[in-house]
Amino acid sequence: MLLLAFLLAAQAAQDGPEKLYGDWVVACDNLHGCEMTSLLPGDQAMPEEGSGYDATMSVIREAGPAGGFTVEVWPAEKPSGRATLKIDDVTIATAPAGDEAVTFQGADAARIAAAMPNGKALALVDGDGKTVARISLAGSSASLRHIDADQGRAGTVTAVVARGTKPAGAVPAAKVAERIAALRPSGAPVAVSRAMRLTLEKQSDCDGLYDGAESAPEVETHALGGGKTLALLPCGAGAYNYSTVAFVIAGGKPARAVFDDGNDGMLVNAGFDKGELSTYAKGRGIGDCGDSATYVWDGTRFRLTRARSMGECRGSTNWLTTFRATAVFR
Repeated sequence: MLLLAFLLAAQAAQDGPEKLYGDWVVACDNLHGCEMTSLLPGDQAMPEEGSGYDATMSVIREAGPAGGFTVEVWPAEKPSGRATLKIDDVTIATAPAGDEAVTFQGADAARIAAAMPNGKALALVDGDGKTVARISLAGSSASLRHIDADQGRAGTVTAVVARGTKPAGAVPAAKVAERIAALRPSGAPVAVSRAMRLTLEKQSDCDGLYDGAESAPEVETHALGGGKTLALLPCGAGAYNYSTVAFVIAGGKPARAVFDDGNDGMLVNAGFDKGELSTYAKGRGIGDCGDSATYVWDGTRFRLTRARSMGECRGSTNWLTTFRATAVFR
């Protein structure tokens, strides 16, 4: 059931903020911050051994007239010394190798983005001359054009692909994230009795799910503050996804939790920490596709503060941000 839901969501992604172009996926969030990430070339679900294509690359561009680039490459193996980024064997930029990724910013990142549309392949070479990453650039031009359009850069000197003569001042200013007043967790959660658990199960699609089992997973509870308790009712599990249904208990009475983004309260791999409720569903075990969301409690409902997704199961564990808001705890 979870896999079917994910596949349907992946099909719908092309009608939403996440778009597929060749070997790249791009998404722009509600604030017009945009990111594009590379995929394994040619619809590959797994990289060919020794090909170097099990690397991933990300290009981020901030919104606004002065919005700059950040480029990150996660190589197939850790590079030694200083890394050199090449496009079609032409050196574009160099940077020190990090623990996990090689990061380019400022003028170097802008130069990389400008060279990508006319290139075929990108390579990262370490200080020993070894190629530690290979990235297909098929679709990168369309992805960069998508960013130009979403951020209102088309026809301006700030565009990468849809470049024109309009000044940078013609680009819309960056939006400010909505500030959400969130309730800081306090107090102690109430215990869920056997009778209350039966009530929760009847109010969800989980009734009888664990009948005949030697034991059932415990209901996880967390204090929300204001005398209310978040209860996460177990509702089945697969190889890498564990489902729960979110309830809020107030005055001894449970009710399905309300979410401002239309979530019905069915969460996957849910967690609650420091006032943030998170959910993330994997499309397959290695985590290269799926969707995730983070919420805060405002006293009456859960408010979305961040959403990320990756509808293509083609090697990228870098899920793209599609929504951002700022929680302000009180």
